[in-house]
Amino acid sequence: MSTPGSEDGGGRDERAQVLLTLTAGAVNAFGFLSLGGVFTSVVTANSALIGIGLGSGHLSVGGLAALAVLGYIAGAAGGSWLAAHRGDSYLAAELLVLWAVAAGWAAAGGHPHGAARTALLAAVAAAMGCQSAGLRVTAGAGVTTAYLTGLLTGAVAELVTARRLQTRSLLVVAALVAGAAAFALTERGLRGAAAALPALLATAAWLEQRRARRRSSGGG
Repeated sequence: MSTPGSEDGGGRDERAQVLLTLTAGAVNAFGFLSLGGVFTSVVTANSALIGIGLGSGHLSVGGLAALAVLGYIAGAAGGSWLAAHRGDSYLAAELLVLWAVAAGWAAAGGHPHGAARTALLAAVAAAMGCQSAGLRVTAGAGVTTAYLTGLLTGAVAELVTARRLQTRSLLVVAALVAGAAAFALTERGLRGAAAALPALLATAAWLEQRRARRRSSGGG
């Protein structure tokens, strides 16, 4: 992905970022609604859930949250390496994981249990780690699709201190909400196919990246 805001690719990079944020919203809703009540890329919330599980004796919730954090770390490590050595291939790796998850979910009729559900949670958390770290390496720390606490804090601080409204930051936050809502609606109506939604959104982002690269290399 070219640097966001570049003359040729800025707008297209923004579209890809929005699509990846929609993906993150959908995947986090997937984890919370369908894979044990934990998140896939919100490490702060999952860390709190680990502590709650330890303190309350509900070790199953704490264990799932810990698994999600470990999966995220593994994915972030892999995504960082791929982005540093193979550029945008980190997103192709994410696609492979998300489509494999969608296939496993569909094969279970939308109702995986036990080890199957646990494996799906670890996989989607790894996909989110891969996406976040890969994007950070290729586009810089200022571009995010999943860590919105810092993004929103920065937008509020900028509004109060400089009286500037960061509309792009608000768009990213809205995209995450929209992605989560879209998954929730899909799960209610088409549960067996719901896991395909994040994969489709990530595929759209990957295609947008490829179009941006071709147009940039072609001078338009």
